[in-house]
This record gives sequence, structure tokens and C-alpha cells, in this order.
Amino acid sequence: METSTVAKKESIKNAAKSLFFQFGFAKTSMDDIAHESHLAKPTLYYYYPNKESIFNEIVIDEATQFMNKVIKKIPADLPADEKITFFLRTIHQDLKAYCVKLSHLPQFLYEHYPHGRPISERINSLFREKLKPLLKEGKEQGLLYFEDEDDTLSTLTIMTEFLNLDWMRRVPEKDRDNIIETTIHIILNGLRRRQNV
Repeated sequence: METSTVAKKESIKNAAKSLFFQFGFAKTSMDDIAHESHLAKPTLYYYYPNKESIFNEIVIDEATQFMNKVIKKIPADLPADEKITFFLRTIHQDLKAYCVKLSHLPQFLYEHYPHGRPISERINSLFREKLKPLLKEGKEQGLLYFEDEDDTLSTLTIMTEFLNLDWMRRVPEKDRDNIIETTIHIILNGLRRRQNV
């Protein structure tokens, strides 16, 4: 993608984000975004067909930045199983902070974030991408056992899909903390009772 195109799209997304945060998704129009980004409306439509496409790209950008920050926080010297624990706990803790940041936003924006199956699938794909090296490392270290990497990644993604903004808003914090710790325990230890050897 050309530098000018990237810069133009960033300008549009920054303008749209400012409007979404100030007025909410429903009350923001493409006219508003064109005006805020100092572009003619046809130019705006050249880059984005509608406000949903702008919103979705903003969500993916935010999710990517969020995940990258979580990964950077993982101490390099931890064994892989502890890295996975750290990864999941940190996502939870950072989502708490993110919820506080978003709590003042117009209600409809909060409910609209994120929306639609395609955007959820892209966020899940991002989660898998960040988790995959930790699983591989765990297998190489002899700490984790699984037969099929892709199936395992899909299963872990489904098991942790609840970990999102909507869940953070609906479930009391104490319950959330317990659920996260139980999920980590099940992922790393399973439910089957160990037999004495």
C-alpha cells in the first residue's frame, strides 16, 4: 500500500475514532467523518464504502496493538506453560483497564464494539497467532502435550472467546477473576483426576 494511501486512511480512522468516541457510532455519519478528516465525501468513499468498514478497521487496529502490548509484557525467561498463564491473565487485567477507558463513551458505541462475525473471526485469528509460538515452545520444552497444533489452537480460542468487553461489563469482577483462574487451570491441567502411580 502506498505511503499516501496509508496516511490518508490513518487520517480517516483518527477522525472517525474521535467522532465515534464523542458521539457514538449511530450518531456519526459519513458526512461527519468526511468533514472531520477534511476530505471530500467521494474521496472518503474511495477508501471506505461505509462507516462500518472504518469502524471494523479501527477495532482490528486496536486489537492488534492490544495483543502486541500483552506479548511484550511476557517475561522471556518464563517456561512456556507460565507464559501462557501470564498471557491469559494479562489479557484479562489489560481488558479491565480498557473497560475503564471506554466507560465514559456513548452507550451505543460500547454495545457496537466489536460487531459482526467477520470482525470476531479476525480477532480470534489474532489471538491464535499470538498463542501459537507459546504452544510450540511448551511442546519443545516437554511441558505441554497435544497431537494437532491447529485443533489445539482452535479449542483454546473457543475456550477463551468469552474474554471480551461485553463479558467484562456483564460479569462482576470477583467472578471474572475466578473464571480466568479456573480456565487457566483447566487448560494446563485438565479436569481428569490424577491416578496414583
